[in-house]
This record gives sequence, structure tokens and C-alpha cells, in this order.
Amino acid sequence: MIISLTKSMKKHFLQFTALLFCFILFSSTAFAQTKPPQEPNKREADLLELVKLDKTIKLDIRYARTDNFVGKAVYNEARAFLQRPAAEAVLRVHNLLKKQGLGVVIFDGYRPWTITKLFWEVTSGEQRRYVANPKTGSKHNRGCAVDLSIYDLKTGKLLPMPSDFDEFTPRASPDYKGGSAEETKNRDMLRKLMEAEGFTVNANEWWHFDYKDWETYAIYDIPFSLAGSLDKKPKTPKIEEKKELKKFFDEAGITGGIYIYDLKQNKYTVYDRKRMETGFVPASTSKILHSLIFLDSGAIADENETLKWDGVKRPVEAWNQDQNLRSALKVSAVWFYVEVSKRVGQEKMQKYYDSVGYGNRSTNGFGIDYWNNGNLRVTPREQIEFLVKFYQNRLPFSPQVISVVKDILIEEKTANYTLRAKTGWSDAYSPQVGWWIGYVEHGADVYFFATEIDINKDADAAKRKEITKKILRELKIIE
Repeated sequence: MIISLTKSMKKHFLQFTALLFCFILFSSTAFAQTKPPQEPNKREADLLELVKLDKTIKLDIRYARTDNFVGKAVYNEARAFLQRPAAEAVLRVHNLLKKQGLGVVIFDGYRPWTITKLFWEVTSGEQRRYVANPKTGSKHNRGCAVDLSIYDLKTGKLLPMPSDFDEFTPRASPDYKGGSAEETKNRDMLRKLMEAEGFTVNANEWWHFDYKDWETYAIYDIPFSLAGSLDKKPKTPKIEEKKELKKFFDEAGITGGIYIYDLKQNKYTVYDRKRMETGFVPASTSKILHSLIFLDSGAIADENETLKWDGVKRPVEAWNQDQNLRSALKVSAVWFYVEVSKRVGQEKMQKYYDSVGYGNRSTNGFGIDYWNNGNLRVTPREQIEFLVKFYQNRLPFSPQVISVVKDILIEEKTANYTLRAKTGWSDAYSPQVGWWIGYVEHGADVYFFATEIDINKDADAAKRKEITKKILRELKIIE
């Protein structure tokens, strides 16, 4: 009897020990995750507050009230944010609806990761179909998911839909067939408008839409109080004109200007202030943007896909051979960029120009090298502003795509600094237009530059780099 009891106790002890171990293991795993999953090579947060884009965008932030599935307020402020491209896409939908006397109403946008963790902890079973696992985060955490509906601008009332927001029933499905004709029409109208702007509807929630670029953003846990500061315009940079830099142009017998921006100091050092705000044809400097577009759009498989040379002899010998993106960007092979632009198509190229805000955004003359002889214009200041966004991964392209182009643009790499740059030269005008633009990473400092000169003879082209490098050395930016 004693032996039997001892065996029984031993069995229960072992079972208890195993259960205790599992509990400790689960507890340590569950409670160890106190911050979002870390993902490398993601874009910086660029969150915009939706109501600041248009005050007629209506907010119905139920997570800031108690009438939500949690039963308590989980946001301390009734605010809604999205990453810039997604926010601008929602604004376009809102503007289309306004023509019908309607508008968008926002239930939720960017959601801090700690809130997603809370939602997971308070749900179980079937309800977890409707919430994200904090281990992987959600598209809301990336600022690329929005919960929204439609309201009547005149009455302020929401249009009828097959279900309420956050209703965990089959009626919430975007494909639910049991709603009234009016409810189904309204739901399908919202879906059509959102999908046209690059959103995809969630399989379980008609109100939930994910923006196309969500994978390029990290999982954030930025509180609304800080997110609200991200969309504030940066302070106006200081501009110091150094007339003594004129000597470098005079010594070279060149007319032109140079514009250098110190990112840390938010300060421009310039020569020829007037020229800074003058639009010029970008010539081959536009190939930075075009390279990003080619990779992002899938017009080429990658930077190594080779296009066969057509056999036509062109004035630059380096162009007269097969080219891939790496070689074509290095030698400014015009024929390669014309052909791949055709693969993209003018309509899609125009959308990229608009989303980037590139110069005056003109694609007039598409089908040839319109960046050399069309109506496209960009100022030296705009060149630098574009490069700053490029450096900060704030353009609407994946970090992987941006990384490839950054790698190709490396012109000098020393123990102290890395210089990335691109030349441009258009002979379609008199005087001809010459550019050299780029940036220097020197330790913790980053300096952006745009040099634009008049070219009157072929020998002048080399002076774009010569003048710039002399000035960069004078300013101790490079050695």
C-alpha cells in the first residue's frame, strides 16, 4: 500500500513538474515580448494625421471610447494616422466621394504595437480571427491599414453597411451575400474606390483595407503624441550664400551655381541663390528616379537583366553594347532608359512622378528621352530634396529597391567618406545644361549637393565634377 502510494505520488509529481515547466516556459515567452518584432531594412515612419489633410474627413475612433469589443478606451486620444502614401491615397478616395456629397469616416488607422498585444490578450478562440498576433505584428502597426466607411456630408450619418464596425460575425465579410441591396451597394462602392488606390480588402472585414506597400514599413510602437509630430513640416532651412565660391567657377571659365545641404545643421551653403529656384531639364540625373521605377514596377527583373543592343551606333561608345541597369546607370545609356520606360508605360510613369512629387512632374514627350528635351523641369533645391528622401528611404519604393540604386551610385568610397552621385547633360538647349548631383556620408554627417552649369563646349562637361570637388574639399566635406 505504501509502495503503491509512493508510485502514485511520484507519477503526479512528474506530471505537476511537467505542467509547471510548460507554464514557466509559456510565461517567459509571453511576457518576454515587451517590444515589437525587429525587422531590418525598413522605411522610416512618415505618419500623417488624416484630418489635417482634409477637415471633412470624419473620425469615429471607437477605441478611444468604451463602445468597442474591449469594453474600455484603449487610445487616450481620438486620432488617426497613416503612412504618407496610404494617407494620400485615402484622401483621393475622400475627394471622389465628396463629388457625391459623401466622405470617408475613419474608425482606425495606425495602431501602436502595444494595443495589438492588448487585443490578442483579451480575445480567444474564434475572435482571434479578427485580431493580429503580436509576434508578427499587424499592418495597422505598420501604418498601412485603415478601418473606414462612408458617411453623408450633409447629415453626418454613416451609410448603411451589412454589419457594424468590429462586428465579429459572418456579416462582416466583404463577400457576405445576406445584406440589403443598399448595404451591399455601399460596401461594394467603398471596396471599388479603395482598390483603385492600391488597397486590398481584408478577407474577414469589409471595413479593413491594407495598403500595397505595407511590407516596406517596420512594426512601430510610436504613441499618438509622438506620431502627431512626424507630419509637421521641418523647420525652414537656413540658407547662406557664399559669394567667394564664385572664384571656382571663374577659374574654370564656367557660369553656374552650387548648392550644398548639411542635413544635421539643416543648412544650405550656396552660390547663385537665384539659380537655386530655377527649373532646368534634369537630363540623366533623372535616371536615379527612373532606376527606382524600373525595379519597383517589375519592368526589369533586377539590376542584372540584360537588354540586347540594337546595333545602332550612338555618339557615346560605351552605349554601343548590351546593357543592364548597373551598366546603363553608370554610363547614362539613353537607349536603355527609353526602352525600359516604354515597358513601364506613360500612365504608370506619371503616377510614380506624382507620388514622388518629382520636379514639375511632366512626362510630355514620352517615348523618347523627354528628360533631355521635353518639358520636365527640376530646380537645384528640388534635386536636393529628392536626394534627402532617397537617402532616408522616404520615397515610395521598397528599401530593397532603394538599396540597389544606392549601391550603383557609389562613385568614391574611402575610409572616411562615401560619395554617391549622378551626372546629367542635355545638349537640346543653348547653353547646354550640365548637372552633377549626389551626397556624401562623412561619419555621422551627410551633405547633399547639386551643381548646375552652362555647357558651351564638350570640354566644359568635365568641369561639373572638377568645380564641385574643389568646393567640397574647400568646405572639408571630402579630402
